[in-house]
Amino acid sequence: MSIDKIIQSFGMSVYLKNNADWNSPIFNAFIQPLRYKNKLYMSGDFTPIGRNPQDVYLYIGPKSHDLTALDSSYRICDANGNAYMIERAEKITFKNEIVYIWAIIRKTTEVENAN
Repeated sequence: MSIDKIIQSFGMSVYLKNNADWNSPIFNAFIQPLRYKNKLYMSGDFTPIGRNPQDVYLYIGPKSHDLTALDSSYRICDANGNAYMIERAEKITFKNEIVYIWAIIRKTTEVENAN
């Protein structure tokens, strides 16, 4: 099974939005709390996708949605009305082929509606 198929089968529904009210079609990606090696996240809040002290998350998404090409006006939004700004994004490659997009994202105070 390819990484794209795993993301499509098991990821959560998300979409991209920018300040000009453009929305991408819905696609699937993984958004999980960023886990610290030293376990300092234990005092954080419990959310539907896990515990997180500083609203910092790990994103793993399909190569078809290249977050590395986006400027700071873009947000990742989920079906629960959460919006995340992209702190850092990278293309992950294997044998010179992009296999997925990895990013560190931070929850914003903006409340979004699913498209």
